[in-house]
Amino acid sequence: MTLATAKSRLTADEFMALSDADDYELIEGILVERDPMGAHASYVAGRIIHLLNTLVDQTGCGWVLDSETTYRCFGDPDTLRRADVSFVRLGRLPGERIPEGYVSIPPDLAVEVISPTNLAYEVQEKIRLYADAGVRLIWVVYPNTQQVQVYDLTGSIEELGGDEMISGGDAVPGFSARVSDFFKRPSPPV
Repeated sequence: MTLATAKSRLTADEFMALSDADDYELIEGILVERDPMGAHASYVAGRIIHLLNTLVDQTGCGWVLDSETTYRCFGDPDTLRRADVSFVRLGRLPGERIPEGYVSIPPDLAVEVISPTNLAYEVQEKIRLYADAGVRLIWVVYPNTQQVQVYDLTGSIEELGGDEMISGGDAVPGFSARVSDFFKRPSPPV
């Protein structure tokens, strides 16, 4: 099935069977086009993936997943969402295997990297959805201002920037970095 032949309301399994739905999410059975990630936001997401994978390579503490990973862990069984970056601690996936289709548990960390096309109310709705699903830690990353809003299960919000340290807390044990590392630009070798 393709988007052109899809019916107006889909189940999660029908959505996952679509061959051309990479730019979509499913919200209560309705296809919703994802905002395109700009090049700058994509670079920042890649930096965050690199920093998290460095920890995983050293400790084997979990799985770092990119924006193509689909999660089905929200209240409605026909809601599938994708974070720009996510992390699942070791010991939480059945058989320690990444599923072929969607992940049915909430990630421990969900990261949204803001692009110019993201609307504030859509970002806030996604944060609420993550929190309601039990995501332990949420980072909302703003490449243009080089700041990160940190949300945790207690409902607290912290804003960090510059050389302030950001921690993975209980969600990503052992992770810490300077916020500026998320935005570090390549420099030619000396």
